[in-house]
Amino acid sequence: MNMNPYMCMAERDLTEGRSSMAVHHCIRQLSYCRRDIQDSAGVWGEGKDMLLVLQDRDLTLVDPDDHSLLHSQPISSIRVWGVGRDHDRDFAYVARDKTTRVLKCHVFRCDTPAEAIATSLHEICSKIMAERKSAKAAAGSSSQTGSDVPLQEFPMPKTELVQKFHVHYLGMTSVSRPIGMDIINGAIESLVSSTGKEDWTPVTLSVADATVAVIKEKAQEEEILVECRVRFLSFMGVGQDIHTFAFVMDSGNQHFQCHVFWCDPNAGSVSEAVQAACVLRYQKCLVARPPSQRASSSSPPPDSVTRRVTTSVKRGVQSLIDTLKTKKPSSELPQQ
Repeated sequence: MNMNPYMCMAERDLTEGRSSMAVHHCIRQLSYCRRDIQDSAGVWGEGKDMLLVLQDRDLTLVDPDDHSLLHSQPISSIRVWGVGRDHDRDFAYVARDKTTRVLKCHVFRCDTPAEAIATSLHEICSKIMAERKSAKAAAGSSSQTGSDVPLQEFPMPKTELVQKFHVHYLGMTSVSRPIGMDIINGAIESLVSSTGKEDWTPVTLSVADATVAVIKEKAQEEEILVECRVRFLSFMGVGQDIHTFAFVMDSGNQHFQCHVFWCDPNAGSVSEAVQAACVLRYQKCLVARPPSQRASSSSPPPDSVTRRVTTSVKRGVQSLIDTLKTKKPSSELPQQ
């Protein structure tokens, strides 16, 4: 693999709901070899080829030529890791520097898909946590270890599921309300009727735990056309045409934007992925609440974004299923 410079991070960047975005930002910045980033000197080797080795307790970087040790990172000290959203061979992890105590995000470009590294790290961390819990339970049940210092559990590093769909982006139109299938269908009809298929932009719709991004591929890099935090997604739905999908984003100050897509062979998978991201966000918020508030929050509140989105998706997907029973979906774009 090849290592890029690191970027320093603040503790607040690793809070719930911000860590995945912060790591994604580091990967994007360093993968494109930006030279104006601070703290890019003093790394183990900018652009240097190396081997990443995962052992029982350590992540080590080894020189492939002479097999000398370039760096050793205790896995228990890794705070967060992630796989690139734009390129599945980008990998990054965040840990505190042993000397300066500064949090640093280190980014790598791998020769193979980076998901294998993320999976292995997850397995190792799960094993370490299980061992610590067993040791803690044994220490607590022993009458001779009352003076022992309790074991400190480290935060479990996070991975983020990213689903990518190749779709056509019809564009965005402002809408008057944040919710409603009439709003979704009106926006879809407006953009389909006012544009030709030659005006539609082939994009990748990237659906992650915290964000939905519309990415346009270019020769040397990728351009983010739209990036919507899931928390600001107010409604979504499958249109009357089973190929169409749209979501409404709350842009603040009572301004709402509806983004419309054409999906092949249909919009079912895209809508389910966005719904799953919304449900996951609600579950994370629920876990973060005090126990006294969780019991009364087993289902989303009636006015929550999650409930609105879940309801619209179930309606849209059921309509999609009913339509597919009677009509074979076409993979071709409509003739304008």
